Amino acid sequence: MTLSEELQEQAQAQRNEAAAGEDRQESEAERAERLAAQPPDLLVVWKSIIRIAAAVAAGLSVISVLIPPLELLAWTVPAIVLAIYCARHRETRITTAVGARIGLVCGILTSFGMTVATAAQMLALRFALHKGNEFDESVNVKLAQIKAQVLAQSGAEAAARLSQFNVPEFRVGLFLAGLGMLTALLLVLSTAGGAFSGYMRSRATAR
Repeated sequence: MTLSEELQEQAQAQRNEAAAGEDRQESEAERAERLAAQPPDLLVVWKSIIRIAAAVAAGLSVISVLIPPLELLAWTVPAIVLAIYCARHRETRITTAVGARIGLVCGILTSFGMTVATAAQMLALRFALHKGNEFDESVNVKLAQIKAQVLAQSGAEAAARLSQFNVPEFRVGLFLAGLGMLTALLLVLSTAGGAFSGYMRSRATAR
């Protein structure tokens, strides 16, 4: 093989590499255009979102049982989930609507986790630690305070209605109603927090 033939082969190899590089650049550009043309919802890996949200919600639920004031941090779960998700899936376009949906998912999982954790705590206190009487006494004290306040404001007319507090079924219904209200509030706050986080991330991406 002569020197000219070797030079020709090297030149041909360089041309082939350049053409392959152009093809790769075109394919990457086409992929970016295709991703940009798709709706944001189609780019969200919801399985990953659910796994991350479940892990964060479970951790917060356990911690909130040990330290009750940390329950107030439940509305920050969507921001934490979005931060972890976006670090793993940078191709996803986060918008306000997508953030709101992610926030709703986080709210559902967080409320479920806190409900399970609270139920487990009450069962442990009553049957494992045998401290159910202390819990019952604390509830009775709070109910007595409510009765006293109502009687002081409404007088004897409310005495008949307050007798319902002595019925166990009424107490259970009152507890479930309060739990439902807290769950609804958590869903609203979590959805709003997710929408705000999505809005901030969409502005950061636009820049």
